[in-house]
Amino acid sequence: MIEELSKKGIRVSLSAEEILKTKKDLIEPVIALGKQFITKEDVEKILPEKEEKEKEKQVVAVKRGEKPPEAKEYDPDILIDHKKDITGKSRTTGKVENFIEHFRNRYKRMRRLFVHNKLEYADMDIQDLKSKNRQKVRIIGMVHSKRITAKGNVLIFAEDLTGIFKVVILKNNEKLFEMSNRIVKDDIIAFYGKVVYPFLIADDFEWPGVPFIRERRRSERSLEVAYISDIHFGSNKFLSSAFEKFLRWLKKDERAGRIKYLVVAGDVVDGIGVYPNQEKELVVRDIEKQYRMFDDFVSMLPDYISVIVLPGNHDAVRRGEPMPAISSDLIRSDVIKVGNPARVFIDGVFHLLYHGTSLDSLIANIPKLSYAKPEEVMKEYLIRRHLSPFYGDNPIIPEETDYMVIDDVPDVLHLGHVHKNSYAEYRGTLLINSGTFQAQTEYQLKQGHIPTPGEVPVYNLKTAKLSTLKFA
Repeated sequence: MIEELSKKGIRVSLSAEEILKTKKDLIEPVIALGKQFITKEDVEKILPEKEEKEKEKQVVAVKRGEKPPEAKEYDPDILIDHKKDITGKSRTTGKVENFIEHFRNRYKRMRRLFVHNKLEYADMDIQDLKSKNRQKVRIIGMVHSKRITAKGNVLIFAEDLTGIFKVVILKNNEKLFEMSNRIVKDDIIAFYGKVVYPFLIADDFEWPGVPFIRERRRSERSLEVAYISDIHFGSNKFLSSAFEKFLRWLKKDERAGRIKYLVVAGDVVDGIGVYPNQEKELVVRDIEKQYRMFDDFVSMLPDYISVIVLPGNHDAVRRGEPMPAISSDLIRSDVIKVGNPARVFIDGVFHLLYHGTSLDSLIANIPKLSYAKPEEVMKEYLIRRHLSPFYGDNPIIPEETDYMVIDDVPDVLHLGHVHKNSYAEYRGTLLINSGTFQAQTEYQLKQGHIPTPGEVPVYNLKTAKLSTLKFA
């Protein structure tokens, strides 16, 4: 029946499909409604008898003698760092003073992240460099600008809270010169070198980075987290079949019995008016109905799974980052809604959750990064200790606190956005990009992006083992 409706261009919500599977005689009345998208409410209106108006959350049935799902035996353990979540805290007016305070906050916090191992270089503020001519110093500065000089050297204007100074990276220092290609505007960098006033001739430089040796936290309970993102409910490219397979697996497969948590890293829906002529690629053109599809999905999950959801650039929140949580007027189901980015401890394991919109700007501005390997871009976040290092390409809201700074190194960094599954470990942090449930779009086809739809990473919080399940 569902296939027949699909051939006629009619899409059906997950909860409506559950009813229609047992009511095959309703195909004609459904077609007669003349609608492109059929909801549970539509089906209930045409039922010969009144159906229950509300479905309780699905509880996994356990046959006599069978062991119940392991995750069902435990209460959820979720701790959100609300101090570093923008939800309900935005106070900026967009004035110059807000930008100044924003970048000062970033600089002060990130300066503390640097470790000074080269003791032959004296730690100095820029305002004191004039008196240190011919001496070796270290300065920590934000990159104001970078250019190539007439002689082929790299000239960087770096500033701290006391002033601005010219840093030169000589072309004959081949290794350092090559590495300088990765420096972008607004990077905060420690420069080591000799003062030849009014220049600092660089011997070396470094980003704040993360410690080489660091052990990832683990849970004492053998529970698991499933990570998804970029579902794009409402899109004509939404892969309903793969998504339904995922749902059935969560409800019925013994292997899924350890999954206690489901994290959704943004782009829950395709949205409305996100890009020009988007309406041509939508099967659901009502934003509230798009979110109802997500609520339908949540209603059919096993009742012991806790869902954490943050917004992405397609969701109905402000476009600039950081983004507040999706409104309860839109997502009405019983899920944990957090901002973007969010810091969440799941069974004691520290997760940094970010949709990943700034991946685009890093790929466009840093050599050798590409959409084919999102994990390499994710490493740059940890190296620079910032989720959107430079201002301009990716809209940033100038809050007094820069919520994009990575003060504390996470155990798991989870992103989406680029529709490409990828995984890596970088100095103790597990990097996860969770792909999509949307088929390749026209834009992706033109750009040569090859998505990996229907692949779901699952992480065991006790053993620290990651596996991937394919549903498409």
